[in-house]
Amino acid sequence: MKPLRLGLYPLILRILCLTTLSVGTQMSAYAEQKVVFNDYEVHYIGLTSSELKPEVAAVYGIERSRLLGYLSISVLKKDQPLPTPVDAEMTGKVFNLLGQSRELRFKRIQEDKAYYFVSTFEFDDGDMYRFELDAKPLAATKPLKVKFSQRFYAGE
Repeated sequence: MKPLRLGLYPLILRILCLTTLSVGTQMSAYAEQKVVFNDYEVHYIGLTSSELKPEVAAVYGIERSRLLGYLSISVLKKDQPLPTPVDAEMTGKVFNLLGQSRELRFKRIQEDKAYYFVSTFEFDDGDMYRFELDAKPLAATKPLKVKFSQRFYAGE
């Protein structure tokens, strides 16, 4: 099966396209977010993996499950006129409300000159989770530290 080609610019539209195709009217609950650093932006989105279209999940080897969270991260260098996707080393942890943590294993996906990193994790319906990520662009000396929290609900 050929890889899905969703385009390079703007990267945000590609991510939103992937999720909009599968999420539909629930998209507003899972809006893509970003953290801005001096020279970089880190974009992230979390949703339930069952909300991915089956063909998208199959292309990238992502299990679809109503209790499996899906996280997608992209790192962009702030260039003119548009930010440029960059390759990076991605690590991170997910924490529940009790402080218990699990390492996230990221899968690097490349489409033309775009890079993004996806991970899945099990969750309990309705619980809030905290994420701590280190995104280190290959050209950078230090990782970009990204922290955010999100509540996850069982999919259909």
